[in-house]
Amino acid sequence: MARDAVAEVRERTDIVELVSAYVPLKRAGRSYKGNCPFHQEKTPSFVVFPESGTFHCFGCGKGGDAFSFYMGIEHVEFREALTELARRAGVELAAVPAAAPEVDAHRERLIELNELAAAFYANILLNSQAGAPGRAVAERRGLSPEIIQRFGLGYALDQWDALLRYLSSRGVDPTLAAEAGLLQQRDQGGWYDRFRNRFLFPIRTREGRTVGFGARALGDAQPKYLNSPQSAIFDKSSLVYGLDLAKDAIRERDQVVVVEGYMDAIAAHQFGHPNVVAAMGTAVTEAQIGQVKRLSRHIVLALDADAAGQMATLRSLEMLPSALDAEAVPVAVPLPGPDARAVIRWERKLNADVSIVRLPEGKDPDELIRRAPERWPDVIAAAQPFLDFVVDTIAAGVAADDGAGKSAAVQRIAPILQTVGDRVVQAHYASLLARKLGLQDELVYSELRRLAVQRPAASFRGASPAAPTTPMARFTPARVSHENHLLSLLLAHRPLLAALLPLAPDADLLDSRNRELLRTLRDDSIPLELEPDAIVAGLDDAIADHAERLLAELADTPARYPGDIERDARKAIERIRKERFDQLMRQLRDEIAAAQQAGERDLLLDLRDRLASLTQEIRQFDPPPSPYFRDSRDNAAIRPGTRPTG
Repeated sequence: MARDAVAEVRERTDIVELVSAYVPLKRAGRSYKGNCPFHQEKTPSFVVFPESGTFHCFGCGKGGDAFSFYMGIEHVEFREALTELARRAGVELAAVPAAAPEVDAHRERLIELNELAAAFYANILLNSQAGAPGRAVAERRGLSPEIIQRFGLGYALDQWDALLRYLSSRGVDPTLAAEAGLLQQRDQGGWYDRFRNRFLFPIRTREGRTVGFGARALGDAQPKYLNSPQSAIFDKSSLVYGLDLAKDAIRERDQVVVVEGYMDAIAAHQFGHPNVVAAMGTAVTEAQIGQVKRLSRHIVLALDADAAGQMATLRSLEMLPSALDAEAVPVAVPLPGPDARAVIRWERKLNADVSIVRLPEGKDPDELIRRAPERWPDVIAAAQPFLDFVVDTIAAGVAADDGAGKSAAVQRIAPILQTVGDRVVQAHYASLLARKLGLQDELVYSELRRLAVQRPAASFRGASPAAPTTPMARFTPARVSHENHLLSLLLAHRPLLAALLPLAPDADLLDSRNRELLRTLRDDSIPLELEPDAIVAGLDDAIADHAERLLAELADTPARYPGDIERDARKAIERIRKERFDQLMRQLRDEIAAAQQAGERDLLLDLRDRLASLTQEIRQFDPPPSPYFRDSRDNAAIRPGTRPTG
C-alpha cells in the first residue's frame, strides 16, 4: 500500500520554519520560544520542539503538529491545510490512495485479479495432470488435501504464458494484471507470467482477501523464493501470513506464535496448532507486530536458530517497544535547584508478554512439529523472556578483551531497559549484563543512568545517542495508537460515550485527522443515533479514509459490555493525557541537561517554571466517575458500531 500522505507531509515539514513565518522565534536550548499567536501574552510561553515536530503553549495549553498550527493560524479546514502543506513539502497528493470511490474500485479490481489467479493456480495443483510437479512437492512435505485447500496452495506451470493466456481468455487487460503483480513486460514488448514452475502460497489479508503470492522455485531458478512486487495492495512488511486462518485461535488461546516461513505456519496448522502465523522474513516488522497485537498481547517469536537469525530476532525485539502499546507508570524526577522538590514523570512500561523460542541449531518449526507435534506446546512453554534473550544475544558477541564492544553492548540495551517500569527488574537485567560482560554492576548502572538522561525514553530501535532523528521518528507511535483507539471507540459507540466527548483531550491529540473527527463527533447538529457509516460519509475524503481504517481495526473485536467499552475509552483518554505530559517532560528534561552543562542560569529558571506548570496541569485532570463502573454487566454486550439497548 502506498505511503500515507498525511504522514509524509508531516515528516517533510520543518515545523520551526513553518511557525517562524508567523511567530518570531528565539532558540531556547534544544527548542524555540516565542509569544503565542493563539492568545494574548506578554511573557513568551509558546514553544516549538523541532525533534518531535510539535508545538505547545504553556500558557493556553494549545498544542499539536504542523497541521494543527496551520489550521489554527490560517483558520482553514484540514483538507486546505493538507493541500497547502503538501504543496510546500513537494508531496504529490494525487499519487497517494484516497477514499475516492474510483480508487477503492481500482484496488478491489487488483485484489479480484489476484484471487482469480489463486483459483487458477490451485486448480492446476489439485486437478491438472500438468500440476504433478507441484503435487510431488506437497506429498514430499506431507501436506494433506484439506490443508492444501485451506491455505489455497497452488502451482505455476513451467511455461512463460500459462496465466497470461488464461487471463486473456477472461478479457483481462495485461497492463492491469501487471499492476496486480501477476505479469511482467518484456523489453521488446509483450507480457509473460511472473511466476513459473513454482509452488505458490497465496498471501491474504486478515479478512482473507488474496493480495499477492509467495512462490518457491521447484528447480534451480533464482531467487529460491519470489514474492509479488510492492503495489497498491501488496506490502510484504505489513502482511502476516496465515493471520486470516489463525485469528480465531489466537483470540481463543490468547497467544500468537510468530514463525519465519510459510511451511512453518502450515505445518503448525496441520498438526493442531492454529495460533501460528508467519512473518515472511527473518525479522519481524513493526507493522506485522501491529497486526497481531490487536488479537493477543502474548507474543512468542520462533524464528531462525542460526547466528544470523538470532541477530534478526534481536532487531525485531529492539523494534517492539515502539510497536506495542504501553502503560504509564509514575517516576519522581528532581527539579533543578537547591531545594529537594520533584515532579512526576510518566515512563512507558510494555503492556505485553513477549518471549522467544530458542530452536535447536539447524532445526526449524516445520521439522520440529512434523517429527513430534505433541512436543510443540512444551517448546512454546519453554520460551525465554525477551529481556533474557536480548541480554544473552548482545553479550554473546563481545570478547572478554573488547572494551569498545562492551560499551556498545551497554548502549544498545539501554533504550530497551528504559521500557521496563519496574526498577527492580531493570536492576536485575543490568546486573545480569554486567556479569556476562565481566564488568562491575555499579559501572553498568551509572552508564545506563547517563544514557537515560541523554536519550528520551521514547527513542528505541538500538540507535546510538548521536543518531539523527526526523520528526516522524519521534512522533510517539504508541500515543498515536491510543489516539486512534479512542477515536474509533467514540465513532463506533457515540451514543454510549456521549458524556465522554467533552472530556476527550483535543488539545493533546497529535494527529490532526483525529482532532477533526472529534470536532465532528462533538457537533450537536449531528443526531446521536446517526450510524457511524453515515457520519463517515459526510467527512472530507482524507479524514473519511482515516475514519474507515479506525472502524475496520475495531470491527474484529468481540462483543463487549457497555461498561467495558466506556472503561476502555476513559483509560485511552487518561493515557493520552499522561503520554503527552511524558513527552513534554522528556523534552524539557533534555533541555535542562543541556542548559546545566552550558551553565545557562536564566534558561534553567525558565525551564523550571515550565515543569511546575506541567505538573499542575496533570494534577487537574480528574474525570468524573462512570455510571457503568459499579456493575458493567447489567447491560447487554454490544458490538462496535451498534447502539446500546440496555
